[in-house]
Amino acid sequence: MFLIVSGFGFHVVYKNSRSLMQSYSINSYLVNLGDATSIASNAVYSIVWLMAWWMFVRKKPAAGRWAIAANLILMFPYLPGIFGGNWRGVLKLEIDWLPFILIGIFGVIIFSIPYHGWRGKPDVAAE
Repeated sequence: MFLIVSGFGFHVVYKNSRSLMQSYSINSYLVNLGDATSIASNAVYSIVWLMAWWMFVRKKPAAGRWAIAANLILMFPYLPGIFGGNWRGVLKLEIDWLPFILIGIFGVIIFSIPYHGWRGKPDVAAE
C-alpha cells in the first residue's frame, strides 16, 4: 500500500509543480504560499511513504516507526494547510478523507503493537 500511495503522491507533486510553473511566469516570484506548501508537503509525504515501503521490503528494524509515521500522515493530511493559512474548509476536507483516516488509525494501532520475534517462528526441538 505504501508504494502505491507514494507513487500517486509523486505524481501529484509532479502535476501540481507543472501547473504552478505554467500559471506563473519565470520572472514572477509571487507564488501563492498555499500552492508551495501543498507541493512541499506532498513531496515530504511521498518520501515518508516510500521510506516505509523500503524499510518493509528490506526488513529493517525501523520499519514499524516509518509505518506509524506514514499512517499518521494518512490521518492528518491537511495539517500543513492549517499552518500555511488555508484553514477554511479543512474540516470538510478531513470528513471527505474519512476512509483514509480510518485506515491510518487502524495502521497506527497495528504497528504500535510490539513485535518480539516470537510470532510465526517454528518451535525449536530441544536436543
